Amino acid sequence: MHKLAPTSLYRLQTLAQTGARFYQVTAYMRRLEVLGLVAATGRTDPKARSAEYQITDAGQAELREHFGPSSTAPIDG
Repeated sequence: MHKLAPTSLYRLQTLAQTGARFYQVTAYMRRLEVLGLVAATGRTDPKARSAEYQITDAGQAELREHFGPSSTAPIDG
């Protein structure tokens, strides 16, 4: 289990529950990517200076370790 900031855990949980999303490339997102918890999909939005990220299997496992299995369940609707 990695020591992650609450913001990073929230982003992981959001990605797990809603699917790939665009985020500005920040130190938090870069660290998650380096740790192998998220992966860039290759899509970018140059105007917003953001990239699309998706959670990896390692990211899913990290969330389950922190919060239990319900933390990775997709949100319906």
